[in-house]
Amino acid sequence: MAGILFTPSGDEAVDRRIRRDSTAGKLTRVAHGVYVENSAEPLETTLQRNWYTILGKLVPDGVATDRTGMDNQPWRDRSSGSPVGDAYVFVSAPRARDVIRLPGLVINIRDGVGPIDSDPPYLGTRLAGPIRKLLDNLTPSRARGGPSRTVGAAEIEKYLETVCSSHGEEHLNHIRDQARLIAPQIGKEEEFDELNGIISALLRTREAKMRTLQGKARTMGSPLDPNCITRLVKLADYLNMRAPHVVPDRDLTPGRKTSGAFIEAYFSNFIEGTEFPVDEAAEIVFEGKIPDARPEDGHDVLGAYLQLLDLGTRPSTSLSADEFLDEIKARHHEMMKARPSVRPGQFKTRANQAGDTTFVHPDLVEGTIREGMAVLQSLKDSFSRALFIHFMLSDVHPFNDGNGRLSRIMMTKELIQGGLSRIVIPTVFRNDYLDALRVLTRRGDPSIFVRSLEFCQKVSAACSEETTASAVETWARAYAFCENARHARLTMPNPALDVEFQGGTPAPTDYWQAINQDSDQIFKI
Repeated sequence: MAGILFTPSGDEAVDRRIRRDSTAGKLTRVAHGVYVENSAEPLETTLQRNWYTILGKLVPDGVATDRTGMDNQPWRDRSSGSPVGDAYVFVSAPRARDVIRLPGLVINIRDGVGPIDSDPPYLGTRLAGPIRKLLDNLTPSRARGGPSRTVGAAEIEKYLETVCSSHGEEHLNHIRDQARLIAPQIGKEEEFDELNGIISALLRTREAKMRTLQGKARTMGSPLDPNCITRLVKLADYLNMRAPHVVPDRDLTPGRKTSGAFIEAYFSNFIEGTEFPVDEAAEIVFEGKIPDARPEDGHDVLGAYLQLLDLGTRPSTSLSADEFLDEIKARHHEMMKARPSVRPGQFKTRANQAGDTTFVHPDLVEGTIREGMAVLQSLKDSFSRALFIHFMLSDVHPFNDGNGRLSRIMMTKELIQGGLSRIVIPTVFRNDYLDALRVLTRRGDPSIFVRSLEFCQKVSAACSEETTASAVETWARAYAFCENARHARLTMPNPALDVEFQGGTPAPTDYWQAINQDSDQIFKI
């Protein structure tokens, strides 16, 4: 990578060599005393990456603050997803207002106070300290041929609300105390008054007009997770752009309702790692058999089944937020009451995660669900509402355990009450389903999630049967119970396929033949 060289360097011999190399074309002079070694890397990229070193040379009495202090990096246009155009660095220094333009890098200097004791040094320059940057960014500014110099009060409000969620209310008091001391040093007394007002409102000790959704929610006593709400809004917008998806409910007789609830409860638990042979699960549900070594696991299957039988009569859009919260707590309590350690019916008090995904913070659960229920009202058809509720509960993860099962139960409730087929996620589709959830959670793309559940609904309707035994066999002909993704994928049930049980798992004969061939190959090796 190209290096940055400065003159004077303190060594006259070095300075002469730099000037000779510049004359010979080995170095590129980009400003007085600033040279860049030639390389394959674009000059703009080199300067943007080394902005802090260059800033320390060109503005030694300055401090990177305002928008740059807030982001700890230059501003670039990222509206297209990838940064493009010039990088802007904003600086406060005790000198006249000025703009230094280098290839790909714009240093915007305002007449202000330079570094103070709380501004940390960084590779030759100084960065605004954590309190100063808040005060500096509350100064109003306007964009003039580039970004606005400061992020503004709304962004500071968001930042403080996030700090309150992650570090607690006492940390906001600490910020206020430090800001009171720093404001006179940098001439930001008016900005301190505004900061004090925002903090007081967030702490609910003073009324003030909030500018952001999360700020308003916290002042009302229901703080929320703005990132989760953003994902929910994206999902709702996507669903509203699509034509209603209608697959009628076929579980209209008592027998079909029973077998449908059993199949869904079985697979819903299998997804979460509660695995039983399907015949043993049927004994647990229909004969009251308690597994000697796994009584809690047995109740998990039974609890989910009982919830799926008693779905109630009111769709979630007819419930107030309080009624919805009460319902999910009651359902969770009944479903998980055999596991007192997970605190059935009570929201989590510690953060939970799955792999690299961290779910909504415990303090933000109730407020996020309340706001999600408001977004739900924009959806007009039962399929869209069902998927929205499922993803909302999955993404929030309000309880210590049982969140996936509960989210699918609430999805089924919405579907059945709308006259639509349930959506069962069978074992063979587990990884596809979890991947679709991750794409929506991590990348904000709802398309795969929606298409996946549309397909599962079609298969679920096709597998509706009057008896549990018939339902198991029909689902087996869709490869539903298969775990090896190399040799099976979810299909519409094929009545021509022969089904064979091995190890308590029903699957088409061709699947078992492929599995056995794999075993033979391993044995030969």
